[in-house]
Amino acid sequence: MKLVIIVIGFFAIVVGLVLAFPDYLLNPGPLMQGHAQIEKNCLSCHRPFRGALAMQCTNCHKPDEIGIKNVKGMAIARKDSNISFHRGLSTNSCIGCHTDHKGRDSTRAIRAFRHEGISFDLRANCNSCHDVQKPKDKLHDYATRSCGECHSTSGWKPASFDHQMLASAQRCIDCHKGEVPKDRLHSSAGVNCSTCHGTRAWKPASFDHDRYFRLDRDHRASCSTCHKDSSDFKKYTCYGCHEHTASNIASEHREEGIRNYQNCMRCHKSGSDED
Repeated sequence: MKLVIIVIGFFAIVVGLVLAFPDYLLNPGPLMQGHAQIEKNCLSCHRPFRGALAMQCTNCHKPDEIGIKNVKGMAIARKDSNISFHRGLSTNSCIGCHTDHKGRDSTRAIRAFRHEGISFDLRANCNSCHDVQKPKDKLHDYATRSCGECHSTSGWKPASFDHQMLASAQRCIDCHKGEVPKDRLHSSAGVNCSTCHGTRAWKPASFDHDRYFRLDRDHRASCSTCHKDSSDFKKYTCYGCHEHTASNIASEHREEGIRNYQNCMRCHKSGSDED
């Protein structure tokens, strides 16, 4: 019987100490500066045996005023935007992103933000919150849809850009001008990169060499065999193979009365003697 009385008395003392000095016995750490004044009033945020409840937060922080007014009803001067995405959140979702007892620095009291917690309307209109983060370049000028079409909620990069979102009349060169190689081949290729390149990557390219010279089974040579100057692919030579020499070619053509024989492809597009 005495043991029971001792145990009951011990628990009574512990409960009494917890109720009298909760900030000393239960407090896992100091609150951020904005909550310092309620540090000893645990029941402002907690309920016995239920822990911290989000509904307690809304007693002071009105969802429609978060980011616009402080808890005293005074307007907050914001440099980035006057739109508060908190309006699209449910009133019981506060502790999904926010915590406390992490010290006076308020930035440490923010958990990882989850886009799944905001309303569908806001998720479909990323610019409601991210308008000031939109890059000032031509690509993003044409991209008028939600950021979620290319970016994920875990980070801006890597992005999964889909060229099909652009207008069919959009020229590749409008966005990729700075990526055009500085050689003669590309300088004469025009403005539509898709003639040779795909939208998944620059390489491999699908350059149609037959437009200039047919690479049949007898002419499967490397580029450098004919194009000695890699900075100017308009220049080529046919003297890299067979028995060709400048003197033999000149003699053979002159016998046929041909004087303009420097541009071989003009007459021999397929590499044949007959065409």
